Amino acid sequence: MSDHAAIGIYEAHSEALRHRYDAVSAEDLFAPVADLLPPPPATVLDIGAGSGRDLAWFAARGHPVTAAEPVSAFRDAISARMPEAVCLAAQLPELEGVAGAFDIVLAVAVWHHLPPEARRAAYGRVAALLEPNGVLVLSLRHGAIHGGQPVYSLDLAEEIEMAEAAGLSLAREATAPSLQPENIAAGITWTWLALQKKGPGS
Repeated sequence: MSDHAAIGIYEAHSEALRHRYDAVSAEDLFAPVADLLPPPPATVLDIGAGSGRDLAWFAARGHPVTAAEPVSAFRDAISARMPEAVCLAAQLPELEGVAGAFDIVLAVAVWHHLPPEARRAAYGRVAALLEPNGVLVLSLRHGAIHGGQPVYSLDLAEEIEMAEAAGLSLAREATAPSLQPENIAAGITWTWLALQKKGPGS
């Protein structure tokens, strides 16, 4: 997330949002792409990790986990929930301070906060952080603005083109309903993309 207004909104409402996030099952959330995820102990980077719900789910399955989270209240919650997690104050597209290579990168419900030029740069940055054959799991939001959050519209074909230009190939595209009651009421839906970094000889 690069929009400072969005970060401010998340900071101001972090406690209520943590409860909303934790009411959703990570297992249900990742169902559209779960079969494509590398098995543990694959390294996981969660960009915009929120309450740490998804990190906790991956950690419980034996994955080493790292959070890149620009909202200080969420970082505090993650550190309290999982002292073993690496938790960095980093945001898209630069992800300053994030180093190493990861088998799985998660960007769940964050892409719509980035303008097009930042999304293009973010694909390149994520591709550089992925291991060969690593997977970027990306959820793209569709629907009306609600809750005062700055939101950019997302064109699926444009997103796939930007990902492919960064060296990521489409392994899965799946549509899914929202799992949060507030988003369901607002008519928000999601497209899930699993994008794989090309390995040697691919």
